[in-house]
Amino acid sequence: MTSRTWAHTEVCRVVALAGDPAALGGAVTVALCGHWEHDGPCRWEHFTRPEVDGDAVVVTVCFDADPEDEQEVRELIHSALAAGCLVGPDGTTTTWTPTWTAQT
Repeated sequence: MTSRTWAHTEVCRVVALAGDPAALGGAVTVALCGHWEHDGPCRWEHFTRPEVDGDAVVVTVCFDADPEDEQEVRELIHSALAAGCLVGPDGTTTTWTPTWTAQT
């Protein structure tokens, strides 16, 4: 993870991942920025780290948001990961099943 300090964290445990773990971060970026390839900086700067934990992947999303935007950002992250799939740039679909574990 980067050495910077983030204002907020959302953690999700993912099971039954079929495909590229990077798709988890891609799904979050699509939700927060509109696409994983976008012009300019992210509206809500964020960093997504997937870590393999046995048969699961723990997805940690660190982000910055003003207090009035925090709930919206959390909802967007939840929606992105709850969708359970993302079609990557090569057309391959990655799927997963989320289970929420923590937020700070």
